[in-house]
Amino acid sequence: MKRIGFVTDSTAYLTPEQKRLFDAEVVSLTVNFGDESFPEEGLYSNFQEFYERLKQVSFLPTTSQPSVGDFLDAYKRMAEKVESIISIHITEGISGTVKTARTAAQMLPDLDITVVDSGATAVGEYLVIDAAWRAAEAGMDKKGVLRVIDHVVKNLTLLFLPDTLEYLRRGGRIGGAAALLGSLLQIKPILYFNPEKNNIIDLYEKVRTKERGLRRILEELEKAYQSSRIIKTAVVHVGAEEEGKALVKRIKLLHPELSPELCAVGPVIGAHIGPGTVGLCFYPLTPELAKLVKY
Repeated sequence: MKRIGFVTDSTAYLTPEQKRLFDAEVVSLTVNFGDESFPEEGLYSNFQEFYERLKQVSFLPTTSQPSVGDFLDAYKRMAEKVESIISIHITEGISGTVKTARTAAQMLPDLDITVVDSGATAVGEYLVIDAAWRAAEAGMDKKGVLRVIDHVVKNLTLLFLPDTLEYLRRGGRIGGAAALLGSLLQIKPILYFNPEKNNIIDLYEKVRTKERGLRRILEELEKAYQSSRIIKTAVVHVGAEEEGKALVKRIKLLHPELSPELCAVGPVIGAHIGPGTVGLCFYPLTPELAKLVKY
């Protein structure tokens, strides 16, 4: 029996290969598209199809979090294989998923379950899981793995540049006034999860063009690189793979020693921030983590 196992949710957007590698239980959120409802988990190969459909409708799909029962089932399955469970999830700032996970964990007092708010979602959530799994595989005990998680969550920067604010406005994930301003003046906002406001999606900076936004994101990466030199990076995109690849290329031209991962965003998060979004996620590696995490 392994000492530590991981549970997460579908908004980490683990690829099939990553799910096998981490041996994680993935609890799915649900997408409600008109009269149709479907679990997000298992749709990895169909993200692009979803975004093409999204562009053709005037309404915004809704999403719903997993049930307590979904988490109870996942925890019970994982408990058959491990001594302790670490459950890492989309931040409470934009979803009630982590609260539901905590409720389920409290209903299983005989199991050793720790629920973690990743402080982000999508690529940010994935990077927390990746570091935690690598720490566990290296033989760290639960206290050590939680220390690694704490470092990543507290030092993670996720900056993203929506192609339009319309999806965030319609979904209520950002203030209507900010969305209107961006629409009228063609301002491109750089957004982030603000830790000072319970990780809500907030304005990081306003720029005039998408290119300027990308340059500002790269400037922030450069600041972090100059401070640490050893840094984990990942590029994220919403139905914009070619733009994501182009951003990866730009990072590697600046710093050939870095190997940014390219991470896609699925329907639950993508429906709210909109197709065409690109962004960058990074955090500094401690000497301990640099021996474990591929960067």
